[in-house]
Amino acid sequence: MMNLDQMLYLVELSKTNTISQAAKNLNISQAGLSQSLDSLENELDVKLFNRTRHGTTITQAGEQMVLHAKEIENQLGLIRQVAEQQKHEVTPPLQMGVMNEVPGSLLDWLLEFQDQHPTFKASLREANNRQIVKNVENGEFDVGLIAINRSNFQWLRNVQFKQIGKGTFKLYMTPNHYLAKHPDPIPVELICEQDFALFTDDYIEDFADHISAKYGALNVIVQSTSFRVIYESMRKFQAVSIIRDSQINNRLYQTGLETDALIEHDLSGLGLTDDQQFQYGLVWLPGKQFTDLQEAFINGVRI
Repeated sequence: MMNLDQMLYLVELSKTNTISQAAKNLNISQAGLSQSLDSLENELDVKLFNRTRHGTTITQAGEQMVLHAKEIENQLGLIRQVAEQQKHEVTPPLQMGVMNEVPGSLLDWLLEFQDQHPTFKASLREANNRQIVKNVENGEFDVGLIAINRSNFQWLRNVQFKQIGKGTFKLYMTPNHYLAKHPDPIPVELICEQDFALFTDDYIEDFADHISAKYGALNVIVQSTSFRVIYESMRKFQAVSIIRDSQINNRLYQTGLETDALIEHDLSGLGLTDDQQFQYGLVWLPGKQFTDLQEAFINGVRI
């Protein structure tokens, strides 16, 4: 079966006109070169070279073959050149927008993936969910990890969305809170009389505003992006918090202390289901081109 080596042998023999010199230049044996050329001639059923004791001369048919073989040799050179450039080409980091605090599962996957693929780089930038979608639309982010509820599905009209998880707003409190063992659903009036420690999060703020508009203003004593600040406020002041269950289960830093255990309660009695249920997913522009490594990383992201 004809192969690339035979094309290179043809070109070299046409330059030297002797089997011995061509074999030396190619760093193969004379017998190996002769056998390869004999095999090519038998396969094509065409005489390519005339061999005499004075040397080797190319036939007319051989000259035509050599022209095509040189084209193949040039193409191989270009392929090698492109391959060499690719080895030294630096791919910019994947620009990824991430909702509030980076989820623990995302960081774990990034570290695992970079351990397996040291050349892969990613830049994780926190923003609120609406801003992430906007930055994907304007090209500032390559991809975004967001949470979205039914009330805001219109945000997705210009982007691709791949769901990777779900979450629900729950009411959280410390185990020694007087409502910790109260059966669900906790009456709305008991919920609304609590002190609240809330994450700085666009959805939580909107949800709290909707509760206030429907049942009266909530008493928010602290707002922060730090889980530790929220937890300490709950522990010290017997405050409660509204948090997506996935934020609790997948937070970046777990202290491992028993006192960190939080009690969750259902909030379905508030009648705000469209604001309360969430899908987690990845967003990117339709037609966005990713490298193979970037695509493999994106496909492995889970919540």
